[in-house]
Amino acid sequence: MALFSVIDFNLKNMMPLRLLTFIVLLLFIGLSASAQYRHQAGVRLGSADQVVSTGFTYRYHFNNGKAVEAILNLRDPISLGALYEIFKPINAVPNLQWFYGAGAYVGFSGFDNFGIMGIAGVDYQFSEVPINLTLDWKPELNLIEGVQFRASTVAVSVRFSFLKK
Repeated sequence: MALFSVIDFNLKNMMPLRLLTFIVLLLFIGLSASAQYRHQAGVRLGSADQVVSTGFTYRYHFNNGKAVEAILNLRDPISLGALYEIFKPINAVPNLQWFYGAGAYVGFSGFDNFGIMGIAGVDYQFSEVPINLTLDWKPELNLIEGVQFRASTVAVSVRFSFLKK
């Protein structure tokens, strides 16, 4: 119950996050570890000044080093973003990759309602446990209600990996 008590997500109600975490943990008990997972789901902690920054993240990997990622931001404005990502291995470190991509987002409240975003970062999949870590930079260009460029989003994502390729 106190799994996320150390981290303050500044959300009005932490119960949905705790319930999601409990369900995800139950799903992964007994899975064997591998660097080749198809699905990853978890939490993204990012800068406060972005439309799509902190919230839940889900990534689906295709077999050819490409993936799609959805990010549900629960802070104001509530928003949903989708990214297409391309992964390249860093051969010096097993399971470490760099990636880049682009996508769009839509906001459901406030003035930032639609925009495009890019992403670049590093991604590490643990071999021993089904956990994935990502450090990324995701600039945004808001297009509707006003044009505004935000270049400062840096985030860390922690995901559980499941269903091998």
